[in-house]
Amino acid sequence: MNYETYAAMLGRHGSTRRDRMVEKSKRDTLRMGPDSPAYKEVEIEGVPHHMMIISSTVTNQKIIRTMPGDNFEIGKIMLFSKSHWLITERDADDEITVRGKIELCNRSIQWQNHETGEIITRWAVVDKPYFSNLNEDVYMTISSREFQVKIPYDEESALLDVGKRLMMEQINGKPKTYRVTCVDAMTERYDWNDAQTGFLVLNLEQDQHVEEQDNAEKMLCDYQEVKQAPEDGEVVIKYAGEPKVRICGRGKIFKATIDGKPLPGCTWSLSVDDKALETKVYLANSVQWNRVTGDSCRVCAEDNAVLNGATVKLTVVAPDGKSTDSIAVKVVDV
Repeated sequence: MNYETYAAMLGRHGSTRRDRMVEKSKRDTLRMGPDSPAYKEVEIEGVPHHMMIISSTVTNQKIIRTMPGDNFEIGKIMLFSKSHWLITERDADDEITVRGKIELCNRSIQWQNHETGEIITRWAVVDKPYFSNLNEDVYMTISSREFQVKIPYDEESALLDVGKRLMMEQINGKPKTYRVTCVDAMTERYDWNDAQTGFLVLNLEQDQHVEEQDNAEKMLCDYQEVKQAPEDGEVVIKYAGEPKVRICGRGKIFKATIDGKPLPGCTWSLSVDDKALETKVYLANSVQWNRVTGDSCRVCAEDNAVLNGATVKLTVVAPDGKSTDSIAVKVVDV
C-alpha cells in the first residue's frame, strides 16, 4: 500500500476529529434508526421518505427528524398515518439530520382559478374561531366568526387575495361561505437555499351565501362554468384575470389565439342588448365603435356610472371565417 492510498483511507470519514464524529453520527443513525418505534415511512408531495416522528405535548402536532442525507421544505404537505400534515417548521441546522414540526390538516379547501377555470384543491390547517357571536339584523340573524387558515404557498394559492370567497362547510344542508379579510404572505415564509419557502396565513370572516353565484355541489363560491376545450385549429379569446372592464379606465386587452399562438387578421365585434350602451362601451382604435381587426382588441367604457353592471358580448372571427369565439364582458366601477 503506497502513502497516497493510506492517506486517502485515513481521511475517508473526514480530515479532522470533528468531521469524523459527524460522519460516525450519521452512520450510527442510519444503522440503528430503523429499529426505533419512531421510525416511520411517510410521503411528501408524493415522494416516499423515512424519518422519525416524535409525539409532542399537542396531539395534532409532531416533531420530525429526517435520516442523514434527507431533507424537506416548509409549506409542503406530508402524508403520515393516513392523514395529511402541513410542515410548519424547519431547523436551519441540518448537518446530521433535519428537525422540524408538522401540524395536522383538518380541511380540504377548494376554489376556482377564474382565468383558467381550473378547480384548485389544497389541504390546510384551520384553527378554531377566536370569537363567535350573533348579530341581530333587521332582516336576518348572521353569525360573525373568524378563522385562521394555514395553506401551502404555491403559484395557485399566491393568487388568493382579500375579498376572495371560499365555501368551507355545509351545516344542515346549508352552505357556509367565508371571505378572506387578510393575507399574510410574509411572516411564515423563510429564506432557504436561495429561495423563499413557507406557507400562507389567511384570515377568514363568515360571509353570506349567494345562491345565484355559488355552487354548493362543487363547494365553490362565485363559480363559473368552464368552456369546453377548443378543437385544434379553432380561434380562442384569451385574457388576464376576469372578463371585466372598468369604467373610465385604460380598458382591457383581449387576444385571439389558435393552438395557443396569436392569430392576426381576426375580426372583433361588440354587440349589446341595450341600445343605450352603444358607443358608451367600445373597441379602442376602431373606425366604428363596435368593430376592429387584428390579433387583439381593447374594450373600453366611458366615464358614466350608469354603465356599472352592464354586460356586452365580445366576438372574434378567424380570418377564414370558419371559427369563432364569444365571451360576455362585464362593466364594473373603479
